[in-house]
Amino acid sequence: HTHTHTHTHLHIHKYIEGSIDRIPLRQWIMHGAVMFGREFCYAMETALVTPVLLQIGLPEQYNSLTWFLSPILGLIFTPLIGSASDRCTLRWGRRRPFILALCVGVLLGVALFLNGSLIGDSPRPECPIGIVMTVLGVVVLDFCADATEGPIRAYLLDVADTEEQDMALNIHAFSAGFGGAVGYALGGLDWTHTFLGRTFKSQEQILFLFAAVLFTVSVALHLFSIEEQQFSPQQDRLDEEAETESSVKFPPHHPELEMIHEDEPYDHHDLYAETTVRLLWMSMLKMPKELFRLCVCHLLTWFSIIAEAVFYTDFMGQVIYEGDPTAPLNSTALHNYHRGVQMGCWGLVIYATTAAICSAILQKYLDNFDLRIKVIYILGTLCFAVGTAVMAIFPNVYVSMVMISSMGIISMSISYCPYALLGQYHDNKEVRGTSAPGNSKRGFGIDCAILSCQVYISQILVASALGAVVDAVGSVIFNIRYNFMAQNFIFASSFKGGHYDYQKLLSAIITAVSLRWLYFSRVMQVKG
Repeated sequence: HTHTHTHTHLHIHKYIEGSIDRIPLRQWIMHGAVMFGREFCYAMETALVTPVLLQIGLPEQYNSLTWFLSPILGLIFTPLIGSASDRCTLRWGRRRPFILALCVGVLLGVALFLNGSLIGDSPRPECPIGIVMTVLGVVVLDFCADATEGPIRAYLLDVADTEEQDMALNIHAFSAGFGGAVGYALGGLDWTHTFLGRTFKSQEQILFLFAAVLFTVSVALHLFSIEEQQFSPQQDRLDEEAETESSVKFPPHHPELEMIHEDEPYDHHDLYAETTVRLLWMSMLKMPKELFRLCVCHLLTWFSIIAEAVFYTDFMGQVIYEGDPTAPLNSTALHNYHRGVQMGCWGLVIYATTAAICSAILQKYLDNFDLRIKVIYILGTLCFAVGTAVMAIFPNVYVSMVMISSMGIISMSISYCPYALLGQYHDNKEVRGTSAPGNSKRGFGIDCAILSCQVYISQILVASALGAVVDAVGSVIFNIRYNFMAQNFIFASSFKGGHYDYQKLLSAIITAVSLRWLYFSRVMQVKG
């Protein structure tokens, strides 16, 4: 027992000390600042990607295809980043070097995305170079911003003890909601008639200035918030041996979790990279049933959120305000489209503000009541399902502005619940299999990567399905309605602690199919 205690990780000593060495609140606020900057950049992308791509001359049916490359890169490199950060031995820490590198990529992506169209030296450059640079910016921004999720969450779970995890995750969720609200608000204002408009050529350049300053400050605050302990592979190997000797032997019914925590030779990088991708996919295919259910919910929830968020401003511009992004300059149709996009930005402000407020309320109730994570997850998906259904049946500006707030509720739940559950899974030896507590901390990187991959897969589904739907139906109104089916499935699959209730699932599917028939008939009327 003495041998085991001597070779325990330094952060485990922090758990033993308990509240003696608690991290101050101001450091957690600094730690969560990166989510503000990250969501600010996401807001720029979400609100402007479809209008910008349409205005530079990219055909509408190819818009969704711009999302294909980023998730494919993510599926390849996210497991490498997650596993490499688990084994990183730099003095600065395991997670922060990767966070810094990816955040530089985010800044580069925002620069290309918001300035790529200006390369053609024309107000509306329908030239291949402008389109290529803008699409490249979207891909780099999307990949790097998504890839930061794993290291940021693993960094949090590494330094937070069990009592601090809920508070830290909620600070991150609140910071993300606040950053999104500020980003959408700045995107919804017309800056071309201000003093900044006289200095810069376009609205996009002004927004890039805001993004560059705010993102740089937020990343700097995050990186200097909480010190990481340097990871020592020799020390960790001793920890593994000591914990294995003293732990109870469990039946090896989760071989993939054992393989994730094996020590690979450090000088065989090619073999290591190949093995990491193989192990990630093996762990996704043979994961414990608890983690599998979590991944299914995460995948479907993100499918619905992406389908609604990406097309929301375009939906407001084309359907609600009856504008046309390809109309001639100074035409009424183009003016109406811009009005709709700006109003859509304010709708997304409501969504992000709702997410921030819900995170603050959740923190208060977590402090006073023993709320189960399952309840929070179900309520979030139910609210979003109802909100999208109402928005689908009554497509007008007031309903769309109010019902988008339901996306804020599910955004809060998806920022908190999956990672809180992951923390619980790692505290459960039956889920971990034979991995030791020291190993489980190293495993947060690869497990966060598994969750991040669900976001990539959902992006591929959105890109492959919804682009074809827009082209076939001729209106983005269908996208807002299409994701309701996924929400019904999530809600039904959430009952009984993740056990699928097929009776409820069947009723949900019947409801979704009947609503889908109603939606399609309304879309045809709108088109007529």
